[in-house]
Amino acid sequence: MWRPARVVENCQVSNGSMWLTLESEDAFPASYEPGHVLGLGLDLEQGFIRHAYTVSRGEPGLRRFSHLYRVITGGRMTPHLVRLIVGDRLYFHGPFHTPIQQEVQSSAERIVLIGTGAGIGPLFGFAEKTLREGESRQINLYTGFHEASHICLIPELEALSQRYSNFTSEVSLTHPPSGWRGLVGRVTESVPERLDHGNLQSYHFHLVGNGEMVHLMRRALMQARVSMGRVSIETYFNHHTEPSRLRIEEVASRVLQESVRLAK
Repeated sequence: MWRPARVVENCQVSNGSMWLTLESEDAFPASYEPGHVLGLGLDLEQGFIRHAYTVSRGEPGLRRFSHLYRVITGGRMTPHLVRLIVGDRLYFHGPFHTPIQQEVQSSAERIVLIGTGAGIGPLFGFAEKTLREGESRQINLYTGFHEASHICLIPELEALSQRYSNFTSEVSLTHPPSGWRGLVGRVTESVPERLDHGNLQSYHFHLVGNGEMVHLMRRALMQARVSMGRVSIETYFNHHTEPSRLRIEEVASRVLQESVRLAK
């Protein structure tokens, strides 16, 4: 069932990324959480178009929910989404997928969130929600972007870090500008060195974004003997990418580096 919603906010948060907040216009519940996926639809002159987007933040009391989306030049949906203004109508249905909070195993002692691009949206939303509800475990969020102009949600993440001592976030750039002080390279290259290599079994990893990263990191973590139940994922594109054995071994060796050194 396609349900009506109106645009509350549709603002640019970085070069090419937008934050879209919608409010349900019908009488049914609108209780969505970060990690839920909703189909969004637009009724245009040329016909009805639709696409799936992950919820970044849910506000059930206000019957609102937000999505961080990347504007794809020449894309079928996002060039229309970016032109929406406050009060415009679109349609939604769902939810699909499992919220991140339900994916993270309660037996884990620490939580590592790794995303690329717009994957930072639901990871930020999950951290915000679970910390507000009293989560006491350490949460570390790592996001990879191509360049500095693509970085978004930094003020919001810094506010979380200041408010909650058990939360940190870092950005990794594949093409950093001169003077960049953050992580450098793909997250598959930069994040392993940030892990407590001797205590990998204490973590739960949640991976969101480009399927190339998600499948590579997931396979590498499993090769590093992290249990399958401690790695949850969501892919945005490149869903069927198959990383090579060599790349899996390279990343796994980074993950295990300290443990291997201590074992010698």
